[in-house]
Amino acid sequence: MSSIDHFAALLRSNVARRRFAVFAGTAASILGCVLLLTGAVDRGVAPVEVGLTQLQPSTFKVQIEQQGVVEPYRSTEVESACYWTTTILSIVPEGTWVQKGDVVCVLDAADVEDYARTREIPLIKYRGRLDNALHDQTMLKTTNERRLQAAEYAVETNTQSLLEYTEGTFPQQLEKMEENLSMLSQQVQLTGDSVRQTERLWVMGLVGRREMQSEAFELLEAKQKHSQLETSLRMLTGFTHERSTLRLDYRKRDAERDLIRTKIKNGLANTKARLTALSYERTLRIYERYYRRAMDNIKACTLRAPCDGQVMYGNSWRLKSYGITQIEEGGRVRYRQKIFEIPDHGRFKVSVPLPESLIYKVRQAMPVTVKLPGYDDVSIAGRISMISRYPRMRSSYTPAVKDYWIDVELLPTDEERDLLTPKADVMVNIVLSEEDDVLQIPRDAVTGIAGHNFVYVFDGRELVPRKVELGETNDLSVCVTAGLSLGEQLVTEMTPQHQAALRETLTTDLGDSD
Repeated sequence: MSSIDHFAALLRSNVARRRFAVFAGTAASILGCVLLLTGAVDRGVAPVEVGLTQLQPSTFKVQIEQQGVVEPYRSTEVESACYWTTTILSIVPEGTWVQKGDVVCVLDAADVEDYARTREIPLIKYRGRLDNALHDQTMLKTTNERRLQAAEYAVETNTQSLLEYTEGTFPQQLEKMEENLSMLSQQVQLTGDSVRQTERLWVMGLVGRREMQSEAFELLEAKQKHSQLETSLRMLTGFTHERSTLRLDYRKRDAERDLIRTKIKNGLANTKARLTALSYERTLRIYERYYRRAMDNIKACTLRAPCDGQVMYGNSWRLKSYGITQIEEGGRVRYRQKIFEIPDHGRFKVSVPLPESLIYKVRQAMPVTVKLPGYDDVSIAGRISMISRYPRMRSSYTPAVKDYWIDVELLPTDEERDLLTPKADVMVNIVLSEEDDVLQIPRDAVTGIAGHNFVYVFDGRELVPRKVELGETNDLSVCVTAGLSLGEQLVTEMTPQHQAALRETLTTDLGDSD
């Protein structure tokens, strides 16, 4: 008898002994019911075929493989600095080796040159207006200075005239008239005495009438001059002095007011001229900025190599996969669009997506391995150099599914570096967790029923169901935290028919026990 037939006979005998026993929740009675429904008693049913594995501690790994593209770790990108959307007139073939300063791409600057010409005309016009305004401002400054000096001179002149009259002319006239009046008074007195003396002599007959009348006439003439001088003195002190003082003071105050008006007028004229010049200057600066921007954009239409290296076009690989090529002669490019790049071929990286549920299992500088298609025996070492801060939607059709993108820096040897090619597809293997001396079993060996997990163990005579508690899992295996021991024989393979019958029987028995 073969070992399989012996194993089947043992199972049938065990089922027969336990067929009428009451289910008590033990693993042996559950197995008896399972094997009863599998048809093991019926000799017409094929024997149960199982695969057995002895449980041993091993290393458990949770890892993920993602496809990525080899890219230079660092590239010097050249973008279009032209604000206009323009056309590529010429560009060197992709892969061309260039030196720093070489012309790589030439953009069409015709529209920019037309714009520059339209801005150059008003630029010249407003530059002339600004020059005229500055010249007028200089002339106005000279005119204002001359006008201010004249007003200040008038103020000083009228002030001196008033001071001259009040402290010089008037006192001098008053003193002179008072002296003359005093002299005339003495003359009148002396002439009167002489007349009286002559009258006495005339009475005595010593002088003639003519001589007496002559002296009387002199007395009358002296009195008349004295009276006129007194009148002039009263006119001077009572009227002429006040009128002259008032007139000179008015002229002084009017000159002072004219000085203030001149200053205000000069200030307003200067402000107006300054505002005019500032207006022209501001307009000129605007047109200069327009023209300078146009000239800078014309200069930016010639793109040169920023360093030595190989030219790579700035085409989007996603659009290129749809047959859309952006960077080519005759293609339209916009401002800040990447035209080409010169990669550093000494260092490489791979960018891969990571499901957001696994983001907490990776860290900076975490080691990874990279496999090259066609080189299964080559594993290139690498490390995580960058983890994106925010997830990116995987597709517009699945907005809830998001990935974090990570950059893996490759650390190849000299021989491995020769195998790397930019834009080549590779497989990145990331070990998310690794535990030693762990009891792990195949995932297919676990049967889940009514919220419980069971495995089947062969104790040397029969299959025994065992309830287990599971831990970490990967694509192939699952860790067992409780329920199994080292050295036990685990059933890893059964026929689908027997496995279904066992699951059905376990479900029924678990329901009855509950």
